[in-house]
Amino acid sequence: MHALLRRPLAAAFLCTALTLSATACGRFVGDLTRPEILGEAIRATESADVVTVHSDGFSLAVPTKSRSAYDGRGNCTTTLSHGASDTVDVVRVDGDVYVRRDEARLRREESHRPPEDLEALIGRLAGRWTKSPADGPDVPEGLGTCGRKAGFPRLENGWDDDSMEPTATTVDGRKALKLTKPVGGDGETTTLYMAAEGPPYFLKIVMTGGETPGTTTYDYDRPVEVKAPPAEDVVAVD
Repeated sequence: MHALLRRPLAAAFLCTALTLSATACGRFVGDLTRPEILGEAIRATESADVVTVHSDGFSLAVPTKSRSAYDGRGNCTTTLSHGASDTVDVVRVDGDVYVRRDEARLRREESHRPPEDLEALIGRLAGRWTKSPADGPDVPEGLGTCGRKAGFPRLENGWDDDSMEPTATTVDGRKALKLTKPVGGDGETTTLYMAAEGPPYFLKIVMTGGETPGTTTYDYDRPVEVKAPPAEDVVAVD
């Protein structure tokens, strides 16, 4: 992990963690405004060598899940599911991207095809992998880049309200800084948990209310190994 947390920022986080209130540290935490604290957390999380990200939530009342893992060498894996089925798996390794869709995902994404062609496509591709160059046109948008912004709600703006005081807490035994912000007027909130010691990685993001509630957690201690699927499971795409 990168030692991105400068000593003044570390002191600011620890001030909050030890006093259980930002009051003793002044109007802002240390010399940073809340948006600046979030900027540090976003940059630290994006540059972590190895991280696994889990998200569970709902989109328009349909349960959704995602899992992404990054190995620190430009390789990554992602699994997305929508409802009880409708799943896509993506593996990026050594400059190639492999994609596997189940039958439900194929039926939804390829519904524009004539019925006979769709059934033939499902028979050939359902549950099997296709391979494309990482910069190829067949790579699902946003899934083949190994970028870390997936999982970040819009965090940069609107966090400088004086009524939102950082508080100290723990996440799985780790000291954390907690910030909560109302979103709109229907009870929707976003709560951020950032590491209070070491680099200010995100540990958890919780969104409640609204149409897309959910929880995203970040694991920096789990080793990640990304491998290409077995060649016999990869289907050539015309």
